[in-house]
Amino acid sequence: MTAHVAHAFDGAAGYDAAALVQAHAAERLAQHIARLPHPPAPRMLEVGCGTGLLSQALIGRIAPGPWLLTDIAPAMLDRCAARIGSRPDIAYAQLDGEHPDVSGPFDLIASSFVFQWFADLPGALTRLRGLLAPGGHIAFATMADGSLAEWDAAHRTTGHDAAMASYPTLDQLRAMGATVNEERFVERHADARAFLASLRAIGAHRPRDARAPVPASVLRRAMAAFDAAGAAVTYHIAYGVIVA
Repeated sequence: MTAHVAHAFDGAAGYDAAALVQAHAAERLAQHIARLPHPPAPRMLEVGCGTGLLSQALIGRIAPGPWLLTDIAPAMLDRCAARIGSRPDIAYAQLDGEHPDVSGPFDLIASSFVFQWFADLPGALTRLRGLLAPGGHIAFATMADGSLAEWDAAHRTTGHDAAMASYPTLDQLRAMGATVNEERFVERHADARAFLASLRAIGAHRPRDARAPVPASVLRRAMAAFDAAGAAVTYHIAYGVIVA
């Protein structure tokens, strides 16, 4: 994961109030994880724990075991620890999940709304799979191709593309060894300004790769087109499971 993405999330002080789709995806992913077969005390690594939305959703759903909750952004890790609290079976660590410098094995590696920020997702999944115990699972939720299509469409009315990250397709995720289910989550905003403010609040206003921002005049025209179309965006969410 690139340093500028990590810095963006480290400064996302108002994350929880704006993280509507993230909270929804964490809850749904926790439901999927609860249906997987687990040993009596599963050893879990969470990649990109953020403020603890998924961790909290998993407590009570799967049997307690040694959990390692990690994030690349120290401020996010602190907020997760504040939410979950001090427990003898839970540890916290700063970690780049794309290049995990941690010892396994783990029965479960869980991650919600993190994989879309990886520069090399196939390589990251190979490395994470190497940390699994036999029969273990990687369970994840990620933004998929077609997310925020309305924002892209608003920019195309100006003859430009939005300076947003690209997201994996379902076929690409399946080629990486995942069994995938999908969902579309519509988020409505008062206007384009409110939408952009929500992206800034969750640290997602910068693209993963180094794309030049659109000119201010183009952005103003795109914002007007977005407002005229209803100021709603659709998140295409992929829920995936990879078995060791």
